[in-house]
Amino acid sequence: MRKDRPVAVGFPEGARLIRAALATPDYQDAYAMELRPGMPRDPAAWTGILRKAFPVAAREDDEVLMEVSAGGLDAWASILIDADHVVLCSSVRTNSWRSRLYWGVVKRVHPFMARLMMVRTHRRLALAARNGVT
Repeated sequence: MRKDRPVAVGFPEGARLIRAALATPDYQDAYAMELRPGMPRDPAAWTGILRKAFPVAAREDDEVLMEVSAGGLDAWASILIDADHVVLCSSVRTNSWRSRLYWGVVKRVHPFMARLMMVRTHRRLALAARNGVT
C-alpha cells in the first residue's frame, strides 16, 4: 500500500455544518486525504476517525457533524466527502481560563492526533475496499 498522508487545507466550501457550529471559533483546522476507488462515499462510514466516541449532532448531504466538547471547550468536528477527498475539520472555542489552559496543552498534540486517526481510518477503509468488504 502506498503511504497516504493528510494534507492541511482550509475549510471546504461544502463544510456548512462545521462553519455554522461556532460563530467565533478560537481555533480551526482541516485535513484532507484522497479517496481511493471503492472507498465509502458516505461520511458516516468515516466517523471511526474519532473512534466513535463522539455523538453525531447533525448530517447534511456529504457532511457529518460531531460534538467533541471536552474540558470546558465547545469543540466540533466534521467529516466531509467531496468527489475525490475526505476532509476532517475541527473547530474549537474556549469559554473560561480553565478551558484556555486545557486547550493550550491539547492544541499542541491535536494536529498530530487528528492526522494519525485519519490515516488509521483511511488505511482500514482502503484495505476493506481492496478486499471487497464494505
